[in-house]
This record gives sequence, C-alpha cells and structure tokens, in this order.
Amino acid sequence: MTRRKRLSTRLARLLLGLLGDRGSWSGGTDSGTSIDGRPVAWFLTAQRAGSRITLLETVTVPDQSSRVVRYWLLAPDPEGSWHLEAAEKNHEALDNDWINDELEEAIGRLEDPQTARSFLEVPKARTLAPVVPSPISGLWPRRFRAIAGLAFFVCAFFILMAYSSLQYHRMIRLVGDLNSAIGISSTKQIQAVTTLSDRLAALDGELEKLRDDVQRERAAFEFSRKNTAMTIRSQADELPWEDYSRKRAYNYLADRIESAGSYGEIIHQISRIPEDNAQAETIMAVDRANIVPLSSYVATVEGLSYPVRLDGKEADGGDFMISSGFGELRPSSLGTGGYLPHMAVDIINVRNILTVTADNSIVRFPGEPGSAVAAADGVVIESGYNSVYGWFAEISHGSKPEWTSRYRNLELLSTYYSHLAEDPGWKEGDRIQRNEKVGKIGDTGRATGPHLHFEVRVYRPGGEFVNKTGHFDRMNPYIPAE
Repeated sequence: MTRRKRLSTRLARLLLGLLGDRGSWSGGTDSGTSIDGRPVAWFLTAQRAGSRITLLETVTVPDQSSRVVRYWLLAPDPEGSWHLEAAEKNHEALDNDWINDELEEAIGRLEDPQTARSFLEVPKARTLAPVVPSPISGLWPRRFRAIAGLAFFVCAFFILMAYSSLQYHRMIRLVGDLNSAIGISSTKQIQAVTTLSDRLAALDGELEKLRDDVQRERAAFEFSRKNTAMTIRSQADELPWEDYSRKRAYNYLADRIESAGSYGEIIHQISRIPEDNAQAETIMAVDRANIVPLSSYVATVEGLSYPVRLDGKEADGGDFMISSGFGELRPSSLGTGGYLPHMAVDIINVRNILTVTADNSIVRFPGEPGSAVAAADGVVIESGYNSVYGWFAEISHGSKPEWTSRYRNLELLSTYYSHLAEDPGWKEGDRIQRNEKVGKIGDTGRATGPHLHFEVRVYRPGGEFVNKTGHFDRMNPYIPAE
C-alpha cells in the first residue's frame, strides 16, 4: 500500500469515528499555531456524500490577513482501504508533491488540535547582499600619511568654521520664516478641525437614520416571517385528514420559514409547498433535517429485530429510515379510488436518496438499496409475486408465551416483506434464521422507488384481513424510542 493510500485510509477512519451515525460533523480550535509561530484558528467540517467523505479545512490568522482553505474527497476501495479522489487548496488543485505532507497535517489537526501546526503561506523578506567595505592600502610611509592627515583636518576645520558663520545668518532667517509658517499652518489646522467636526456630526446623523431604517426593516422581516408561517399552518389545519402527508409537510415547512434568516430562504420554502401527498412524502423523505434513522425506533413485538441491512453490515437500522409510517392515509393501491390507512411501514436506505427535483421526484444515488432480512427465526409460509406488492415473502414465527399474553387468541405471528427486487427463491416450509437475507430491496409491484414494505401480522379468529393461512390483523411494527 502506498504512503498516500495509507494516509487517506487513516484520515477516512478518523472522520468515520467523528461522524458516527451522523451525516455531518464540525469542530475546530482558536489556539492553533502556524509554522512561522503566529496564532491561528481553524475550522473543520466533515460530511458524508453517499459512500464518500468530504473534509473542508479553513485556517486563518486573527486579523484575517492570511487564510488557507483545503478540500479533501475520500472514497472507499473494495478491499476496505480508502483513496483520495480530490485535493484542493484555495480552490485550486493541490500540488501533487505537497499532498502527502498536507494530509499528515490534516490528520494531526484531527488527532491533537492543540499541538498541530499549520502551513500558512507567509511572505518571505528579501535578503540583500551585505555591503563589505574594501580595505585601503598604499605604499606611503606611515609618518607622511599622519602629517597629511593632520593638515587635511586643519584645513577642513577652518573651512567648516567659515561655512558655519554663513549658515548661522541663513538659520536666523529660516527660523523667522518657520515662525510665520507655523502661525499660518495653525490657523489652517483649526479650520480643518472645525470642518471635520461638522462632517462627523453630519455622518452621525446619517448613521442614526440608517440604524433606524435597519430596525424598521428587521421588524418588517420578523412580521413577514411569522405571518407567512402562521398562514401556512392555517392552510394545513384546513386540509382534510386524507391529506395527512400534506398536513405534516405544511407544518414542517412553516417551522423552517419561522427560523429563516432571509427573504430568499422564505421564498425557497414557499416554493416547496406540495400539491399532493406524493410530493409531501418526497419532501419529508429527502430533507436531511427531517431524517430520523430506523435505529431511533424500537420494536413493538418483543424479540423482533430490524428487517433491513446493507450487505456486509449489521442490521442496526442506522442506514435506513421510515419514509411512510403505520396508519398514514394514502391513496388506495387497489385502484378503487379514495384513501386507506397504510397498515405497514415503508423503509428506505437513506444513502440511496441524493436530492429532489423541481417537480418533487426523488433522484436516487446509484448505489445498493440494501437487503431485507428476517426479523426473527421462522418458517416461510408463502413466497411469490403480487401485482400490488411485487415479489414478496411471508415468514411465520410461531407463538411465544410473551406474545399470547399480549395478543388475545393468537394462533401465530408472522412478518411480511414485499417490493423485493426479484424472486427471493424461498419455498413454503423453508426454515430461515434471524438476520438471514430474505431478498434484495427493490421496487416491483406498485412502488415509486426501491423500499421495503414491512408488516407484522397477528393471526387469530375474527381478524380484519384474510388469506389462505387464515384471518389476521396488522400491527404497528415500530414506535419511537423514549
């Protein structure tokens, strides 16, 4: 492994440790030191970009006279290491000869910010060639040189005395001229100070007026922000309950408007107001500020784990979110019109969502959507294809004492997985272990994009729904953790 790949892998692992389950991290210090000994402050921001990680470093001196901005883009390799895809300094590609040294500096800043030193570009002073006097040498006898030197000194003394006498009279005249000039200058300075005082007084008046204008503008902005948020919340209250998703999106956008810092941000949030439930669900799904990971929920049925994972990782729910909750009203998937409650949860891979277009369509990141896994040990009771739910599999987990005490007349409890990408290949009677892969998440059947439709079914006499196995009721699989 090359030095650069080792440094890139080390930096990526440091950033992964700082990010944890979050999408972004920031930190810094005000007590750093540059390579020339000046105090500096730096601010670091790391963010996930799909499977990649970005790091932005900003290093400044207190008087803002020097600044360095570095940008790193790291991407994983199949063998588990990381490589550097991009490196910029002050918005230009970083010189290849300096990349390794500056990678080490970035690592040092993350590992020990108090002792790290920064390579700021400090202007170097020019070095002038020293002036070295040349020694005087001659062949005159020493005594002759001494007499000649004395004679030169005496002549210079008398010449200086004569010149000083002449300069004395000139100095007297110059002093008189200076006194006159000082008097004139003092008068002009007094006039200039008076004029400057008048201008400063006028400037104070203009600043006071500008301050009043700013206060009025701020008050007007606060009023507009609160009034707009109140109007949108009123519109949400007027929507019928079958538009539950729109109600939730309206209130969410009202919260964003109420915390907006400019008119431009208010206008942007207004432009996102959805026209139907599908648009509302898309907005709530892709807005990073609204994402609550599946790991923040707990199972309502004791013993069930999360039914999704990324291949090669644990099924801890950290990379997924519930995009549509249990009981939400949605248009009937049977094509009969009207709205029906969603008696399941839809689960998506958060990293699969890149952005949302102007018409509120999801743009999905070109990566794996993940896999559905068994939430508990069990036996496959049905697997196949349905025009609504696409490829699916249902697993029976039998009947446990803790379940029978909670669900009256329980015969068996099962979990249902649908919209799989392809035929999962299971046969009736196949045994499956907890966290064993059921199938790849897809969008077969009637689906707007790759997601897992997950149900918990309680089979008992008189259940609301019926299939070849018997009557059953659907239960809410997950609730937010307290």
